[in-house]
Amino acid sequence: MKKLKVNLEEQNKNENNYKKLLQETRIDISEDIKQQPVAVSIGTSLYKGNNYYIPFGSYGDFSCIVGASKSRKTFLKSAIVAGYIGGLSNNYFPDIKGHNTKDKFVLEFDTEQSKYHTQRVLRRVTEMIGGTYDYYEGFSLRKLEPKERLGLIEYTLYESEYKDNIGLVTIDGYADLIKDFNNLEESTMLSNKLLKWTDEKKIHITGILHSSFGTKKPTGHAGSSILKKAETVVFTEADGDFTKVTCDYSRNKSFDDFSFTVDSSTWLPQIIDDYNQIENNNKFI
Repeated sequence: MKKLKVNLEEQNKNENNYKKLLQETRIDISEDIKQQPVAVSIGTSLYKGNNYYIPFGSYGDFSCIVGASKSRKTFLKSAIVAGYIGGLSNNYFPDIKGHNTKDKFVLEFDTEQSKYHTQRVLRRVTEMIGGTYDYYEGFSLRKLEPKERLGLIEYTLYESEYKDNIGLVTIDGYADLIKDFNNLEESTMLSNKLLKWTDEKKIHITGILHSSFGTKKPTGHAGSSILKKAETVVFTEADGDFTKVTCDYSRNKSFDDFSFTVDSSTWLPQIIDDYNQIENNNKFI
């Protein structure tokens, strides 16, 4: 009898919880729901006489950069971060822009590189923007176990000194947050974490995935799961000194393909296509 009572209490608790979740997740068709605000855009699109920014990433969602080894994925990530912060970054990638960035932290988590190489990537961004930025922080998670990396990022988003004022987060790379990128359960957990973090914290997360050898497909179940759930997926493809960037998957309008190179004297990425150039007097809304 006692066991039955416990089961009934648990059943009632679950019913009340689902009743609450049903109300929270219900979509009111008559409600005027605004589109998620843009965090980072690449270029613009003309619609009914006005130019709209094309989202690379929105607040409340996540994206990923996919490419083979040495396809300059991290250089593209640096361009995205620099564009988000602003400063002199328009000298390198004039169409990558940040939105609603005032006093918001930009946090970079590197899972692969040493502290030295992680610092070089962070300094690359400061060189592109033309100086230091008080709200820019980076962390090297190489020495940690996958579970610790995942836990530390979650702690940073929800409990750290940065928690209430985060705009953009990068993770290089996503697959290093789990033990086995071919494990379906772990991979689903990871993509669900990204959905949960971005939705609850209203931030944008972008990260890097390696592609399988000889294909554009991201590696393992982790890659497939993230590709399906991401707002935007871009691919980098190296061709000698150049890298081509394509937006193959997007929940928004895809931005135009472009290419960049890395300057041999400054070691900074620089766009080489004058694509989607916008006149200064255009109206943006």
